[in-house]
Amino acid sequence: MQTLVIIGNGMAANRVLEELGTDHQYDAIQVIGDEHIPHYNRIMLSPLLANETTLAAITPHDEAWYQERRIEVILGDGVKAVNVQYQQVETNSGRLLPYGDLVFATGSRSFIPPVEGADHPAVIGFRTMSDVDAMVEKFGNLKHATVIGAGLLGVEAAVGLKLRGVDVTLLHRNPVLMNRQLDATASSILEASLAERGIDVRTGTSPVRLHGNSDAIQKIEIKSKRGEETLDTQLVVFATGIAPNIELAIDAGITTQRGICVNEEMKTCTTGIYALGECCEFDNQTYGLVAPIWDQAKVLAAILKSNDDTAPYKERTHLTKLKVSGLDMHSIGEYEASEGDDVIATEDLSEGVYRKLVLRENKIVGVLCVGDVTDSHWYYELMSDESDISSIRDMLIFGQAYCEQAA
Repeated sequence: MQTLVIIGNGMAANRVLEELGTDHQYDAIQVIGDEHIPHYNRIMLSPLLANETTLAAITPHDEAWYQERRIEVILGDGVKAVNVQYQQVETNSGRLLPYGDLVFATGSRSFIPPVEGADHPAVIGFRTMSDVDAMVEKFGNLKHATVIGAGLLGVEAAVGLKLRGVDVTLLHRNPVLMNRQLDATASSILEASLAERGIDVRTGTSPVRLHGNSDAIQKIEIKSKRGEETLDTQLVVFATGIAPNIELAIDAGITTQRGICVNEEMKTCTTGIYALGECCEFDNQTYGLVAPIWDQAKVLAAILKSNDDTAPYKERTHLTKLKVSGLDMHSIGEYEASEGDDVIATEDLSEGVYRKLVLRENKIVGVLCVGDVTDSHWYYELMSDESDISSIRDMLIFGQAYCEQAA
């Protein structure tokens, strides 16, 4: 009997299942998830927190879908150990699952920085349905929440809490919000949008200490250029990055660095064992956004199905599409210019519109579009094709329709 075992029931695991389809060669596929609920779309946790959708609406597959693909999903039972020698997985409940092929899709967990008091049981991350449940449980007596970290998840958590009627302070150590996707100008537009919603945004600010009793957080000390300050708060959410879940792989003797090391076919150092998603590391790169993980899932599914014409996984520039606080924002490539690069930009901050192109040797290497994202796909195509834009350089910032009309 040929069995595929997948450790993890998140988006990476389920994307592999979707790519495998119904015509795979396995007699059975077993998916092990430590959460007690079926797979859900984690991208939609923010609308769920804001009460704009339901868990059922973000659960993409029903029982029949899994049965058609010969998949058994084991819920609420994490993995205790992987025995590579005997090709066997032991779950926390004591089940022993033999495998022919094994996939680590263990994802990541919230990284909580070493702040005094951050180990309080009332401190929450923002990664899972249980995190959302923990926040919702507090709504009855919750007046103020502090979100630490203004990357994508942090901003979404702040907006979701505000939409539920909670006063929110959003802290970010960097002066630029979402600094992995935005520059200072784009950040200022986002900050203005958040302020319009009534969110208190504090950039250049870090937590110093959390205070509370055994049951709840009561205060947080923060530090900025203005000095130290204490805020009354009943909820602290950390959105300060992620840490890949690699402990099982380490215990099994599989090579790891920051993540589980894989090659261009998503293979680990051990025959028959693969990894993908936020738990893996390829060419010294780990992952947090969806687009590269979708590429990895496509490659891995093809490898598992023994397709001879499988294209290996390789890093490529993705168009990162974001919609935060009602703002459409598309970020591509090197949006911060290096020495010798040319920058073409146009902005209307009063309307929340900003467009920026970074050029190098008459080719686009970076794009930022905020508010108006009409032409971002065209810019992405020009960038991906490494097109020489010298003939339309003076018109490029005005978009595809203008350039075609002027040609």
